[in-house]
Amino acid sequence: MRIALTLLLAAVVLFPLMANAIDVSGDQWGTWTKENSPYNVVGEIRVPPESTLVIEPGVLVDFQGHYKFIVDSLATLLAVGTESDSIFFTCDTLANPDRWHGIRFIHADSNSQISYCRLEYGMATGSDEWDRYGGAIFCYFSSPVITYNAICGNWAVFDGGAIFCSYSSPTVGNNTISSNYTSGCGGGINCGFSSPAIDNNTITGNRCHVFGGGICCWYYSPTISNNLISGNFAGAEGGGICCLLNSTPRISNNTINANSAGRGGGIFCYDSSPTVTNTILWGDTAPNGPEIYVSSGNPTVTYCDVQGGWPGEGNIDADPMFVGPHNDDFYLRWHSPCINAGDPSLTDPDGTCSDMGAFYFNLAVLGIVEVYPHYEPIVIPPQGGDIGYDGGVLNLSRGDLTVDIWARAFVPGLSRPQRIWRYSGITIPAGDSLIRPNLSESVPGFAPAGDYTFVTYIGDFPSSIIDSSYLYFSKQEGRYTSDGRYNWQTLKGWFDGDVPSKESGLPSHYALSQNYPNPFNAATSINYQLAADRYVKLEVYNLLGQRVATLVESKEHSGYRSVVWDASTVSSGIYFYKLTAGDYTETRSMMLVK
Repeated sequence: MRIALTLLLAAVVLFPLMANAIDVSGDQWGTWTKENSPYNVVGEIRVPPESTLVIEPGVLVDFQGHYKFIVDSLATLLAVGTESDSIFFTCDTLANPDRWHGIRFIHADSNSQISYCRLEYGMATGSDEWDRYGGAIFCYFSSPVITYNAICGNWAVFDGGAIFCSYSSPTVGNNTISSNYTSGCGGGINCGFSSPAIDNNTITGNRCHVFGGGICCWYYSPTISNNLISGNFAGAEGGGICCLLNSTPRISNNTINANSAGRGGGIFCYDSSPTVTNTILWGDTAPNGPEIYVSSGNPTVTYCDVQGGWPGEGNIDADPMFVGPHNDDFYLRWHSPCINAGDPSLTDPDGTCSDMGAFYFNLAVLGIVEVYPHYEPIVIPPQGGDIGYDGGVLNLSRGDLTVDIWARAFVPGLSRPQRIWRYSGITIPAGDSLIRPNLSESVPGFAPAGDYTFVTYIGDFPSSIIDSSYLYFSKQEGRYTSDGRYNWQTLKGWFDGDVPSKESGLPSHYALSQNYPNPFNAATSINYQLAADRYVKLEVYNLLGQRVATLVESKEHSGYRSVVWDASTVSSGIYFYKLTAGDYTETRSMMLVK
């Protein structure tokens, strides 16, 4: 799950041209340094047998033509960047046939590693059949470590738009694999006679002409776990995953969403027997079998959250209450029917029965974070502007809630969400809340243009999430840095400030805010603030002046408050809500639309 107090945006680091560029071709070993970057590839290059090539963080490898980067028998390639200083593999021009020919591991040493790199615009084509597989990475009897990379915009004639594996078992983890294409199988990844570990990747927007828009596997038993596989397309079968020819992949804890194909929008099985557990299949489309289609074989699907009926205890068929399905955020919210509805033989870390889906909800601590924009849609003009919103954290548990509060931004052009800020050890008493109306974020003119999602979290940073909330905004084309490109350092650290505390930020006056959302369907939130301890009544009336609900009737301490009115039992229309706190009284109207 994913409040909002602050925002930082980031952009991909792009490399300026440098006067000391080095032309390379032929056999290469030793070290490529950032100081000598960029390395202009002007011919086929090879790490020769039993040699090692180290590529340092910050190096740009710029291919001047359709050349291969071969890692030969028992050779080692160590291209290991850092999160803030990636290695780029790209090409000088996108004009066919001058795109580069990918990194090709052939009987290479298993210690080879590609991490924190961006591999873009590779193209696997040529007169030899094997030249047509693996747009960015080709593995033949090789098992490199491929982690924390952005592998985007690559193409292969036959199979594996981004990655192709044959008789190989590479580790493929924490990558963003997007917008790759093949006219064969496996728009993102193709693995045949291979058992790679494919874990914690984002595999989105890949396309293939035949089988497996996201992943295609045939023979052997790859492990496919904890991935987001979304928005991929297959012309024939298996928009998300295609399992063929005696393959027995273990598919667990994934989110498979919004993929499409002729048959099996989410998963297609032909003569294969995958095991699918604790996986979300939601919003996939196909004329035949939108989520799972079995042509032949014997797949096992248990305790999965499948749209239209979920295998598992009780066969729940209801809204799973995801945090942000339109942002591919499939954490569960506190009222989700998936909680404790998973495999009864398994236990979540909070000690309760396992939850359905890829992520569990921590019932040991019950807190809610909410962020409400003041208006929608939010469009930031080219010169920059402000986002107005209200935010709050509510403690619904019986004891004090001590949590971390942090935020991330999903930024156009970046492969992973960027952490904005974090505040640690914030304590909220039992039954109390930390509410802050009229917050704002300033987005400068040099922010990258595009669509953003701003997500806020409470929990134990970074991975134990109790709840999250989000808002969307878009930024129109703005100003650039002097070299015409977005620069990480100019984007870093836009926003500063302290966590507002109840002690240091008590309201100076009484106020009743407009409910949100308004108009609303079924439920709405009402915020108010108290300048001193008072006996409080918050009531709802219809147009005839009849009281239909009493939301609060008790003594409350000074501070910021939030109450949710569940109007599911009353009819559509205009209602009034009235706050009385000592001598203070205020009334506002709201509209219920069902």
